[in-house]
Amino acid sequence: MKYFIIIIMSTQLFSQGEWLPGTANTLPQGRWEYGVFQPVRWGQSEDREISFYKLTALLMPGVAVKQRWVQRYDWTVSSSHSVYYPTPLLKMVTKEGIGGMISPEFDIPNMVSLWNMVLASKQIDQDKIFTAKAGIAIALGGSDLAMESTIDLPLIYHRLAVYYNSWLLRFGSDMNGRLSNKWTYLVDGDLFIIPGMKGSFALEHKGMVTWEKSSRFHISLGYKMVYGQYPDGYPNENITRTHILPMIDFVWGR
Repeated sequence: MKYFIIIIMSTQLFSQGEWLPGTANTLPQGRWEYGVFQPVRWGQSEDREISFYKLTALLMPGVAVKQRWVQRYDWTVSSSHSVYYPTPLLKMVTKEGIGGMISPEFDIPNMVSLWNMVLASKQIDQDKIFTAKAGIAIALGGSDLAMESTIDLPLIYHRLAVYYNSWLLRFGSDMNGRLSNKWTYLVDGDLFIIPGMKGSFALEHKGMVTWEKSSRFHISLGYKMVYGQYPDGYPNENITRTHILPMIDFVWGR
């Protein structure tokens, strides 16, 4: 059950796709992409992309919009805006026994989070794109959440922390490149800062290679490394841990 929840909470980490969702680029108008873990992505227009996650559609509904604002010289600047409703997922794991990750003594209120990020991508040469990112997330409705109800697992703790802390900051950078006609790569890093939480930061790094069979089918393979701070219980305030997780995805497009 823990692995299932990790997958549900972190599906966005697996996405790569032909049109590089981690960059400021948007999908061409009318193009669709979807994968086992990657969100469904739709190019609504040449400057706007809409996406949502299939795996979380019922347990953690959410939708994201990426809007391209500037494309001049070698730079592209966009903003992304996402909204998530985690209450059904958290209520599902609030129980005793198998599948329980939060004690039933804690109440889970109705909550919503808003994630906003600015992305600036620069075409370094024909085969490389560098992207810098900065954003803020805010949450509403979590003021009654007990700090003891956190799920202290990699990828999950620092994303759910916004509901306990009401806000967090996220910074990052990506390097996308092409190795050959059929192979591309992605290397990125992200920093989460959550002032006021016992686990107040996480540094995440991802490395992936993608085989492009065609514009209609890709296979991505890689890893995710997380170095984060977590609550360690009384009398300790916190503890830092490192986790490395495998990643794979199959992506279709049309």
